[in-house]
Amino acid sequence: MTKILLIRHGDTNFVDEALAGRIDSPLNSLGIEQSLRVSEALKHLPIIAIYVSPLRRTQKTAEPLAMELNLNMKIEKDLNQVDFGNWQGLSFEDLVKDPSWTTFNQNPALTQIPGGENGLMVRERVTKAILHLSRQHPDNALIACFSHGSIIRHTVSSFIGLPLENLNQLRIAPASISTLNITNGKGKLIHLNQELPVNWL
Repeated sequence: MTKILLIRHGDTNFVDEALAGRIDSPLNSLGIEQSLRVSEALKHLPIIAIYVSPLRRTQKTAEPLAMELNLNMKIEKDLNQVDFGNWQGLSFEDLVKDPSWTTFNQNPALTQIPGGENGLMVRERVTKAILHLSRQHPDNALIACFSHGSIIRHTVSSFIGLPLENLNQLRIAPASISTLNITNGKGKLIHLNQELPVNWL
């Protein structure tokens, strides 16, 4: 079995305002504070490896924990955010005017992101990445993967058998922690969207 902590990056100025996608947006002051909370919450755990997406908001969120544990961050390209194509950078105010965006939120399985990835492509690459990491770190190893809300939703839903059309029914908050155990390629969800401090609503 491999125990995997799935951690979304901290807050940026894009969160809840616009679709950052692969724009390399930095953490804002709240995001920096959240990264310290994550480190404080996890520093006592026997984490043996830290993986990050290629975008610096994940790397900066992971940095305090990596320093605390004296671990090098390893970039895993398949943990990168969804390629949102023509939607990238648009405000949510503008996106709601696009009927395809509405369809995407209601059923991602039916929507090809204009100029970007489709849901099956994303699910395939993140599943492959997590299986690869689990094979690299067997025997009850604990690893931390710092990534993006959409990627964590795809990861969790893939390994618990949640259909792609239900993807957006999962909420993954900034700097939240979800825990997934992988055994023989099968997943068991232990925690979902643990916020720091705990937010019951």
